[in-house]
Amino acid sequence: MKLTFATGSPAEQLGDARTDLLVLAVTTTTKAWAWPAFDGRLAGDLEAEVRRQGFSGAAGQAVVVQTHGRIAVPYVLVVGVGDGAGPQPWQQLADLIVRKGRELKARRARVALYGDEWPAEGLETLAEGVWLACYSFDELKSKSKRARANGLAEVAITATRRLPEWTAALKRGHLLGAATCYARNLVNWPAAIVTPAYLAAEARALARTQGVRVRVMDERAMARAGMGALLGVAQGSAQAPRFIELVFRPRGRVHRTVALAGKGVTFDSGGLSLKPADAMQAQKRDMAGAAAVLGVMSVVRDLGLPLEVRAYIPATENMPGGRAIKPGDVVRAYDGTTIEVLNTDAEGRLVLADALAYAAERRPDVLIDLATLTGTVRTALGTRYAAVMGTDPALVQALIAAGKACGENLWELPLPPEYRSDIESSVADLKNVGEGAAGTIIGGLFLKEFTGGVPWAHVDFSSTVVTEKGFACHPRGATGFGVRTVLRYLGSL
Repeated sequence: MKLTFATGSPAEQLGDARTDLLVLAVTTTTKAWAWPAFDGRLAGDLEAEVRRQGFSGAAGQAVVVQTHGRIAVPYVLVVGVGDGAGPQPWQQLADLIVRKGRELKARRARVALYGDEWPAEGLETLAEGVWLACYSFDELKSKSKRARANGLAEVAITATRRLPEWTAALKRGHLLGAATCYARNLVNWPAAIVTPAYLAAEARALARTQGVRVRVMDERAMARAGMGALLGVAQGSAQAPRFIELVFRPRGRVHRTVALAGKGVTFDSGGLSLKPADAMQAQKRDMAGAAAVLGVMSVVRDLGLPLEVRAYIPATENMPGGRAIKPGDVVRAYDGTTIEVLNTDAEGRLVLADALAYAAERRPDVLIDLATLTGTVRTALGTRYAAVMGTDPALVQALIAAGKACGENLWELPLPPEYRSDIESSVADLKNVGEGAAGTIIGGLFLKEFTGGVPWAHVDFSSTVVTEKGFACHPRGATGFGVRTVLRYLGSL
């Protein structure tokens, strides 16, 4: 899908024979049918239709009018965005453009924005929303069944004038939408394709396109470094693990250094603590943290951020092979902490222990990890909220605000010190599971042990990385959750 931004008069847009669908974005205080460009051509029919349907410009309202050849564009779609505040009306606009375009078999849509009252953050959300709504994963379908052929090939956003803040916002939205779709692809591909070696190859490719320094450790390098927790999880799989490090450093002065860690378990069978069959079906998604981090790194240079951004991905499978780690075994993490592994299906915190300790040793200003860490987060928050917790209240609140700005909901959970005793082991420094209650919080408390005093936040998004029911700009499948939240957070620094 191609997304463009241009300026032009209403008359030019009405006469553009290349456009199949003209979209008029309308607030509750504007009247699309009152624009001079429509006088004597569509004003009567358009006004009559919007009045007949009770259209008021409220967010999510839509009216389609056929032009019957009176202008070059065959269909006009009027969509309400309410007062334009917040991301939801703009995501609904983007979703309606794509959905109605598909229904009308349109290949090229033009979105007309008249006046100067449009908020830049709304246009950013519109641009990224078009990307997200157009997304489909059909690479594994036969050519005759690919949905892509029936979707929009181009969306042109046109205004009567080119304001610098609009141009910048649309560029950001384009980049954030593309990065999110990139992460979605990684999660949607089968685990037979997306192996630890595949993630390492993706990291190397991003390093070439984004000017990022990359280092990939194999098993020997990890053993020399002392990453016993990651190697313990990996030892049951025929797929060799990788530890991936990416570092972006901009030219000129660096304002802050942010470290990101993403859980990269490319398939999670549960190990010897084997998952039931139905719980295992979706476990190719257990590397969604790694996918989100790679999505961020895929556009970090293009966004021109004055930050050093470091990314760490512990990549492995968790399989019940003959060499698999056994309940009761003890592993030693990168920082020397010994961990009694009582449940091999609590493996994400083990691989992240090494990644967090490695990242913290390098003393970034802040440290953020993203992980499909616990199933209990879905029980606590449902499917539209992810959990966030951390040691720095300002960092946690900044992530919540960044998520709110793009429609990715985060809810803060506490890290109560009185629960710390749940991860104390009688034979090692820690054990990797608690007593069964407050599982998401226990996972967070475990990870906290490896952050070395660096301001840190943990996002547990097992609940939101895949949706079984599509919603605005989110078709069924991988959502790419976290990419836009982190990028918006980085953009706020």
